[in-house]
Amino acid sequence: MVDVSSRSLQVRLLILVFLAFIPALGIFWFANREFRNLQLEAKEDELIRRAEAVATEYQRLVAEGETFLGTLSEFEEIRSTRFPACTEHLARVLQHADHFTIITVIGVDGYMACGSLTPETDLFLGDRAYYVRAMSSQVFSVGEFTLGRVTGKPVLGMALPLGEEGRSAPILATSLDLNSLATRPLGGALPDGYTFSVLDPDRRVLVRLPQAGDFTLADSVGAIAGSEFPGPPDGGDPVIVPGIDFDGIERLFAVKELGSAKGGTEGYLAIGRTRVTLMQEVDEIVRLQLRFLAIGGVVLLALAWALGHFWLARCPPGEEEGEEQSPI
Repeated sequence: MVDVSSRSLQVRLLILVFLAFIPALGIFWFANREFRNLQLEAKEDELIRRAEAVATEYQRLVAEGETFLGTLSEFEEIRSTRFPACTEHLARVLQHADHFTIITVIGVDGYMACGSLTPETDLFLGDRAYYVRAMSSQVFSVGEFTLGRVTGKPVLGMALPLGEEGRSAPILATSLDLNSLATRPLGGALPDGYTFSVLDPDRRVLVRLPQAGDFTLADSVGAIAGSEFPGPPDGGDPVIVPGIDFDGIERLFAVKELGSAKGGTEGYLAIGRTRVTLMQEVDEIVRLQLRFLAIGGVVLLALAWALGHFWLARCPPGEEEGEEQSPI
């Protein structure tokens, strides 16, 4: 039978463990607040990493475009601009380069001489920035963000002169599909809850994704972003800024300039997520930590009870197991 003094010691031990647990709760509350802030910073860093990945892929695609045009310029069928050999050759090549929208050869008069797509009428491209820059410098040149005159897609034009340096010659050009920036660096479709926008330096919207569900915003393409939407970043490092998106929802944006070694800065991108979504993901992680704390507290109290019951309750004070009591 357990005597009163043993039961009292057991209760005292439980109270001692409980009192020792209270400061731990205070420490955990403070650590939990710091942990929440760190998790929010980690989510912001994830946005920044995505923006940096897109900017890196953009630079790689521009460099690939230069190599691509340089390779094509070696084919006599293209240099001669003979129809239909030139057109057929460019059309076949384009089938293997899905991130480019069109390949053209533009004559010295500014009109398209041949291309992977054939317009119904003569097409003048002599006013395009990539053509003007390539004609004036006679080296590979990058143009500006714009909407393709043939495809209507948001593109970046790139051009390479077909003649020797210092001599006017036709220009071989291609256009990079800016929509591909939203999927290629991310390994597939844009994740749920993200918005992806590409703008030129004048804040004109060239790419806006997603274009389905609650975020159908195709009308924003070609429009000028409002003052509450993040503008071009200062410097080359990505930044996190709050802003009002085109759908009127406040989001956190990772903003990063898009520039190439050949063309400077052609525009910038903004990858957005709502703060509510970020906090929901952070709270889920914090709730998991609280579950572990609760389980740990229950286990600690159970161990204290077991210790008091099986040790102190069986060994009352003044007695040792197996010791005989002396007669009075």
